[in-house]
Amino acid sequence: MVAILSKPSKMPGTSFSIPAQHCVTGSVLAKIPGSVCFECYALKGAYIWPSVQNAMEYRLDLLNSPDFVSVMVAELNRRRATEHRWWDSGDVHSVAHCLKIIAVCRLTPNKKHWIPTKERKLWQQALKMESLPDNAVIRYSATMIDKAPPKDWTNSSAVITDKAAPIGKLCEAYRTKKNGEMISHDEYETAKKEKQIGKIDLGYCGDCRACWSREVKTVSYPKH
Repeated sequence: MVAILSKPSKMPGTSFSIPAQHCVTGSVLAKIPGSVCFECYALKGAYIWPSVQNAMEYRLDLLNSPDFVSVMVAELNRRRATEHRWWDSGDVHSVAHCLKIIAVCRLTPNKKHWIPTKERKLWQQALKMESLPDNAVIRYSATMIDKAPPKDWTNSSAVITDKAAPIGKLCEAYRTKKNGEMISHDEYETAKKEKQIGKIDLGYCGDCRACWSREVKTVSYPKH
């Protein structure tokens, strides 16, 4: 049986993913050097294993089915986790997808939903039809590395190469251990130079929930 929700090992809560190959905007950006989707992590590694691809295709079929909202609400409500991330792989394909996600958010008021997306036009259309509940944040992604999102975007994200010059709040997961302890920037750079990052096991959210917060306008993710 295919699991509807995934559990990212370094993040709190649950996630929902579909194949990144089907992204509307992302599949175009993936071919453009310097874009945030170029060399996309969801187009390589474990994400392209047949078993993982089959599971994500199943979730895409579910997303397109009339039962999606009721199934997702039931699945989320039976979990203790309070945070949910949409799209550790993939994105919405249509206004209909956006409206279904809004419905899921509204019917799970005890969960906090983070919705990263590059499909701003689809969401603009959807939000003219239905408002986003307070327990959800749509975080529009800048398309190019080191480029700031437009200031009129309510919540957004960027990918940067200089950690000393973040656009908004810097994501500190790059130096955070599983127990929440952070190593210093200098320790990180030394470990990176000596190729010891994997042994330290970094990349955890710790107690940070900035991505799920509407109060944080922009989050900058260091380029891996």
